[in-house]
Amino acid sequence: MCLSIFVLFFHIIFPVVWKTTNQVGFLYGVIVLITSTMASIKIETIQLLAKRFVVLPVALLLSSSLRAQEPDTAMLSKAMVKYANENAVITNYKQQLIVRYEDDQLTATTKIKKDRLLIGELSPAQHNYEYVYDWYFAQLSDIDAVAYIPQKNGTFKQNHKYILAAGAAGEGISDSRVVATEFTGLTKGSVIRLTASQEHPDLISIPEFVAGDNYPIMHGEFEATVPKFVDIKFVIKGENTGIIKQTREEKGGNYVYRFTIDNVPGFKSFDHVPSAWYYLPHVVCYISSYRLPGQKKDSTILSDPEHLFIAQYKFINNLNVKQDTSIKKLVDKITKGDVTDRQKAMHLYDWVQKNIHYIGFEIGLGGWVPREADTVFKKKYGDCKDMTSLLVQMGRMAGLKTYFSWIGTTHLPYTFEETPVLANCNHVICALKLGNEWFFMDGTHSELPFGANRNDIQGKETMIAIDKNTYKIVTIPVESADKNMTTINTNIHLSDKNDRDLEGTFSQKYTGYEAWNNAIMLSYYTKEKEEKEKAVSKMTQMGTNKYSLEHYDLKMNDTGAKDMSITGDFVIGGYVNKLGKDYIINMNLHRQFEENYIDTAERRAAWYGNFKSVEREVVTLEIPKGYKVSYLPKPSQGRLNDLWNYNMAYKTDGKKVTLVKEYTLNTIKINPEFFAANNKAIKELEKQHKEAVVLTAK
Repeated sequence: MCLSIFVLFFHIIFPVVWKTTNQVGFLYGVIVLITSTMASIKIETIQLLAKRFVVLPVALLLSSSLRAQEPDTAMLSKAMVKYANENAVITNYKQQLIVRYEDDQLTATTKIKKDRLLIGELSPAQHNYEYVYDWYFAQLSDIDAVAYIPQKNGTFKQNHKYILAAGAAGEGISDSRVVATEFTGLTKGSVIRLTASQEHPDLISIPEFVAGDNYPIMHGEFEATVPKFVDIKFVIKGENTGIIKQTREEKGGNYVYRFTIDNVPGFKSFDHVPSAWYYLPHVVCYISSYRLPGQKKDSTILSDPEHLFIAQYKFINNLNVKQDTSIKKLVDKITKGDVTDRQKAMHLYDWVQKNIHYIGFEIGLGGWVPREADTVFKKKYGDCKDMTSLLVQMGRMAGLKTYFSWIGTTHLPYTFEETPVLANCNHVICALKLGNEWFFMDGTHSELPFGANRNDIQGKETMIAIDKNTYKIVTIPVESADKNMTTINTNIHLSDKNDRDLEGTFSQKYTGYEAWNNAIMLSYYTKEKEEKEKAVSKMTQMGTNKYSLEHYDLKMNDTGAKDMSITGDFVIGGYVNKLGKDYIINMNLHRQFEENYIDTAERRAAWYGNFKSVEREVVTLEIPKGYKVSYLPKPSQGRLNDLWNYNMAYKTDGKKVTLVKEYTLNTIKINPEFFAANNKAIKELEKQHKEAVVLTAK
C-alpha cells in the first residue's frame, strides 16, 4: 500500500542516500534515511525494516546496445556556465508512457531516458550514478547506461563499464527495489546517460511524472501515447504547477499527450509538510476507460471512486470464507460476559494490539492483498491489511459490523473524487458500525485507545467496503485541541551547591496524541534502559542543553484513555544569571511555538502540524531568603486569528513567583496568506520568552 511513498523514495530520498554513502554503506543509509524521513508520516515505518543490497552481474537486465546521439557540446558548455554553482544538472529527461492494443488487449510500457551533466569538482566521485525503480506495477525489463567523458579534442570517450546494483526499498519484507548504475573514472564535464524500460502488468496503476529532482532540470518531458479509443486522465498536483506545459496531438490513430518542463531549479524541501507530494509538481495519470475495436460499450478502469472501489475490492474478494475454529474459540473467550457491541469491539481490538506484531509486506500484489485471518492469527504478525483482516473476521464472529476500509494517510494530498487511483491509499484499517456511528480500529498503533485514530489519518477520506456492491466514503474527524493536552508543573530553586545552577522537580502529564505517540516511541526501549533514559530526558528537557535528568518515574496507562505521566528531579547547570548580588532568572523553561516560525523563502506550500493541541505550564520559583522581587514581567498574550494563541502571567506572594502559561494550537494547517502574520506573532512571543524575573537582596 505504498505506491506514492515508493515513488517519492526514488525521486527524492534515494539520490540523497547515494550521494552521502558508498556502495557498502548504501544499505545502512537507506534504512536510516527512510526511517527518519517517514517516521513522522506513518507509525509503521518505526518498525524494523528488512532490507537487502546486492551488486548485480553486469549482464543482468542489459539492453543489447545503446545507439544514441552523443551530447551536444555547445549546449553542455552553456550549461557548465549557467549551473556553475551546482554539483550536476539534468540536461534532458524523458519519461514516455506507451499504451498499445496487442493480442486483443491493452498493454502499457514506460521508457525512460535521462542525461546528467557533472559540474562540480567532486561530482565525478559523488554524483557518478543514475537509478530507476523496479516493483510489481512497474517491472524493470531493460536498463543500460553509458558515460560520455570529454576529451581535449572536443570529442567524447564512451564508457559502458559500470556497476549495476540493486537495493530493496519499501517497508518490512519487500521486493520493491532501486536499481542503480555507477561509474568510475569520470571527470568534470562528463555526462551519464541512463535508459530503461518498465512493463505495467495491470493498468490500474501507472507511474506518476515528477517535475522535479535534486538537481536542476534543463528540459524534462512526459509523453503519453495512447490509442484514440482510450480515455486517459491527467491530474497535476503540487505547487507552482504552472511550470508544466501541456499539449496534445493526434498521430497515427493515437493521441500523444506531452507535459514539458524547462529550466526547473533543483528540488528544495520544506519542513512541516507531510510529504513532498504537497508542493513538488507532478502529474498523476490513470486510464479511465476504453472501448476496444468491435466492442459496443466502454470498459471502465478508474473513472470515478466507484470503479476504484471495484478495483480494490478484488483484493479482498473471497477472503476469509472459511471460519477458523481456533479464532472463534478465542473470540468467544475474549467477549465472554460482554453486554454491548462496544465492549466486544474494545476487547477484540485490545487483543490484536497486544498480540499481533507489525511487519510490512510489499512483495508483488502482497502490498494490496491481505492475508487470511487464520494465517495472521497463527503467525502472530502482519501488516496493516493483515491486522485488518483479522480484526474484520474476529468482529464478524462476534456479531459486529466490521469492514475493510482503505485510506490514504496525510502523506498523500489526494481525494477519491479528484484522483481515483491506487496511489490514493497507502493504509488499511478496520471500520466498525455501532448504531449510526462509525469507529475505526488500527492494529498498527499499539497504544491507540478504542475510538481514537492515528493522527496521520485525521481529516482524510476512507473508503469502506460494505459488500462487493456497496461502499461508503467517510471522513476521519480531526481531534479538537483539548483532547491532546500536555500539563507541566515545575518547582525550581537555586542550587545550594552552586547558585548559578537551577534545581527542581517536575510532573508532566500527557493525554491524547501526546501520550499515545510518546508511548509507542518509548515502547521500543523497554529492554534498553540507557536508551529509554535518553528518550525520557529528551522528552522532559527544559531550559538549556545543560539540563540533566537526575531521577524520573514514568507511568503509562494501558487502559481507558491511555494517558501518560512523568515525574522527576533535574538540574540545569549555569542557567541562572548573576549581576552583582542580583539574580536574573528566566522562568520560561519551555519556549513553545517558537519552532513554528515559517521560513518563507521560496516557500509556497502551507505549513502543517501533526495535530491540534493544548499545553499548560505552571512554573513556581522559590525566592531565596533575604531576597525580594525587584522586577516581574507583565502579563502577555497573542494570537493568530483563531489558528493559535497563548497567554502568560506572573504573580508573587513574596515567598515564591508563579508563572502560568497556556498555548493552544487550534489548527493543523496554516496557509501561505497567514505566514507574515504568523511570523510577526512568533517574534513577539520570542520577546516574551526572553523576559526574566529579577531577585534583589533586601
